[in-house]
Amino acid sequence: MEIRDKNNKLLAMIFTPGDFKDEKHFLTEDNNEFQIAQFNLDQGTEIKRHIHGKQERKIENTSEVIIVNEGSLELEIYDENLKLVTTEIVNKGQVIALFNGGHGFKSLSNSKFLEVKQGPYIEEQDKERF
Repeated sequence: MEIRDKNNKLLAMIFTPGDFKDEKHFLTEDNNEFQIAQFNLDQGTEIKRHIHGKQERKIENTSEVIIVNEGSLELEIYDENLKLVTTEIVNKGQVIALFNGGHGFKSLSNSKFLEVKQGPYIEEQDKERF
């Protein structure tokens, strides 16, 4: 599920295990600042050894990925003007990708999740509460 603002700017994506396709599938576009792919590989399938070469990138936003391991979260998504766009419930097994705008969470039950974002991360520069 994609969540966009009124100007069609991508704010967030929510994935469920049912979104997985056969084999390897990129869930984000190549021009997104954060790439997400899913893999559904048969036993014995091999991804050949590789290395990612160093290259300079310009990243304007801190994107985040949240992987819900246990429980349920109420997720609020805001546009870049800090106006609420939607509220969604996310559960165990779902993945949230946050690209633009603002967001907030409320735990609806005892919850555990993993957060992944680009670094280096400097909270005083990267986070503004509203």
